[in-house]
Amino acid sequence: MNASEIIQPTILNAFFKLKKIVEKKLQQSNPYAYLYICARSNGKALQQIWIDLERKNLAQVLLTVDELDQTVNSYEIEFLSNPMIKLFNLSTKNQWNNMRGKYAVIMLKGGQAIKVSSLQMIAGNLSFTQVISNSFSPESLPAADKIVSVTLYKTEQYLCAETFSGSHNEASDSSPISMYRGNQLVSTKGLSREQIQQSAKLMAVWLANQIDESGKANYKYWPSRDAYSEANNAIRQLMATVCLNRSAKAFKSEWLAEVAARNLAYNLNTMYKAHGELGYIWLEDSAKLGASALAALAILESPARTNYLKQEHGLRKLIEELSNKNGSFDTFYIPRERTDNQNFYSGEALLFLAQEYAISKNPGLLSRILASFNYYRAWHLQNRNPAFVPWHTQAYFIMWNATKNIEFANFIFEMNDWLLGLQQETAPHSDMQGRFYDPQRPHFGPPHASSTGVYLEGLIDAYKLALNLGELKRIALYKHAIFQGARNIIQLQFKDDVDLFYIAKKELVKGGIRTDVYDNTIRIDNVQHCLMAFLKIFTQFSDLNTGRIS
Repeated sequence: MNASEIIQPTILNAFFKLKKIVEKKLQQSNPYAYLYICARSNGKALQQIWIDLERKNLAQVLLTVDELDQTVNSYEIEFLSNPMIKLFNLSTKNQWNNMRGKYAVIMLKGGQAIKVSSLQMIAGNLSFTQVISNSFSPESLPAADKIVSVTLYKTEQYLCAETFSGSHNEASDSSPISMYRGNQLVSTKGLSREQIQQSAKLMAVWLANQIDESGKANYKYWPSRDAYSEANNAIRQLMATVCLNRSAKAFKSEWLAEVAARNLAYNLNTMYKAHGELGYIWLEDSAKLGASALAALAILESPARTNYLKQEHGLRKLIEELSNKNGSFDTFYIPRERTDNQNFYSGEALLFLAQEYAISKNPGLLSRILASFNYYRAWHLQNRNPAFVPWHTQAYFIMWNATKNIEFANFIFEMNDWLLGLQQETAPHSDMQGRFYDPQRPHFGPPHASSTGVYLEGLIDAYKLALNLGELKRIALYKHAIFQGARNIIQLQFKDDVDLFYIAKKELVKGGIRTDVYDNTIRIDNVQHCLMAFLKIFTQFSDLNTGRIS
């Protein structure tokens, strides 16, 4: 009796893929220093080994590989090469983030080598600061300068598994999958309508699955910990409600409509408060203009609107209460003295008011919106910030459609022309291309999936405007930016068995959008903003055939 008669053939298949790639790579002349292998069963790591390739020949390596657990259903492997000694400053925030998941790290402690693979960092959602700090006790860390000498290794990553779901071209019964930062690269040369539609469907299902029977939505999930955050954010929750309504309409889904209705009811029942005629959204000891505006928008767009006219009226009265004669807004009802977050909350309030004007055509409301437009146009040009652009773009595009006032169009173009300068056309690594982040202007914030999503929401409206006005150069520039951003979002999505290789509870993760390529945190607004952008893309480009678009 031999091994093939004892072990199931499908399980042997994953193990034979592992042996095949190891044997093939080590027969080449590449100067690999180490080999890392992790054996998993349904995402759970069961066995991890390191092999010093400079001290073992191929036969010895294969004997060591034979000692692995062969009853698992996947193995990830990593070949380490090209060592470089670098100094890490533990006092510097976010140091080497771009290299997370690309480089393995080896450190010496008491004469012993501490090894952490790039795939371990991806699966554990670990930064270099965490890896290095966790490897030493506080008293053993260097003195005040906190400088640690480490060796980084360039890595080649492969996944060997029984079966694959998804559309990866490399997936077959006989070949391992080559990975890039624990994932696979999405082509930068164009996207198909099928990719956009499939990604949007996955996001919609993920978002709906975050809503429990009471209507409550989970806010943030850490896949590596299998844990939900206790934090919450009223604005992001209510934008998710808006997104569920729009998704139900776009997909003509009764299921999504029921989920959206349940979620809206829960949010209003738990967060809506009244003070006389005023209504406001209350969470974490504050009442924000933005939260009240988005709650009003969620009601306005809901098929169940007539059930919440009293709340909509109260929220509208609050927006009036926080409006000033010069067109500006006070951004907090409680505490009233706070005036920050103008970049966000002013645009969120105007988005609701614009949607309402598109329905009512109320002349008084038009005067109110024009006053805010004039005030915030001047304010933004003195206080440039990308966060301002998508909210005001969406509001003014609605107003342009309703009034054809060219001043709205001109400002939309001015804002979005400037925003394009923040998109990374080239990036330190290919999987980062298309995100909105300028390392020369870090005060605009770190790269983040939700930022890319909301910027695309505004850019798509700017593109529609350019089409209407025959702005040929802008049509080309905006379209290119939109699809580069969309490619980045698909890169960040948990799509199939390859990027889910370390996830045990795949049903909680599939369809979700990582915060960045090296940070697998899934936040509700990561998905909500990206999904609303994709719904716009699919609608706007509905005339395109099933070929590739760029």
